[in-house]
Amino acid sequence: MRLENRTISTPGASSFWQREWKALWRSKTAYLFIAPLVITVCCILLYPIFKAALMSFQYWYIAKPIGGHPFVGLKNYIEVVRSDYFFKSLGITGIYLAVTVVARFLLGLGTALLLNKKFKGRSFARVLIIVPWAMSEVVACLIFVLMYDYQYGIINHLLMSVNLIDTPISFLGDANYALDAAMLVNVWKGFPFVAIMLLAGLQSIPDELYEAATVDGASGWDKFWHVTLPTLKPVSLVVFLLLVVWTIRDFAIVYVLTNGGPSRATEIFTIFVYRSGFEYYQFGEAAAGGMILLLFSLVFTFIYMKVTKAGDTA
Repeated sequence: MRLENRTISTPGASSFWQREWKALWRSKTAYLFIAPLVITVCCILLYPIFKAALMSFQYWYIAKPIGGHPFVGLKNYIEVVRSDYFFKSLGITGIYLAVTVVARFLLGLGTALLLNKKFKGRSFARVLIIVPWAMSEVVACLIFVLMYDYQYGIINHLLMSVNLIDTPISFLGDANYALDAAMLVNVWKGFPFVAIMLLAGLQSIPDELYEAATVDGASGWDKFWHVTLPTLKPVSLVVFLLLVVWTIRDFAIVYVLTNGGPSRATEIFTIFVYRSGFEYYQFGEAAAGGMILLLFSLVFTFIYMKVTKAGDTA
């Protein structure tokens, strides 16, 4: 008796794939429209990330040898962590992150509260407040370089005119002032975004809540603490996390102002990675540092996505 091989068909699976194919075919026009975006993202974002991840496990020569770039495992990561400036750059980044994020948020909140009041010229003030945020980072930094100038800067001139200092200060050339000077530019450049976002949140608060608080005898501080802040909590969390993510990868402001100096006093982690690759030509270590930076960014991005998802489902 001969047994014949027979293919057992599964109608359920077959019908599933048929439905999926029909749905894909019906949506072919939509997929064609988003295809250029997907291809662009893959070319300029996903491929460089994949390439950097691969480089972080290789020893990279300036000129590619015949045998290619050998794999070295975790050696690049170990060398990055063992670097004399790794933890120093992390510490500077932590200070830079904490000060600028908190300062931008508080200054933006105060500005939003002022712009939410009714006064003459409020519309012009709302437009004017966007100027620092809309300005290019490099242009803003070059303006502040002139303002910080040791001999001709307006800041030294004003401080000396009111007798706060006796001699000019080299804000960008002195290790005691350089980081503070860079953080000031970061705060000035970034607080308008916070102000605009929180202003939108303030305008969404119903007037009935403030009227009810007034009837209950609440003071202005009570209204702010028990009505304004709780209502602004969702948008505040989103703005705060965005500031953290953006500040972690900040580079241009500090680089244009001080190039990480003097004496590496302002070398945040992004500049540390840049120098590893483009000054010391340790491209494998630079790629490893970039992956560490990407990991930190992904952690806060994940938190941001969880917060926004929770806000959508609330």
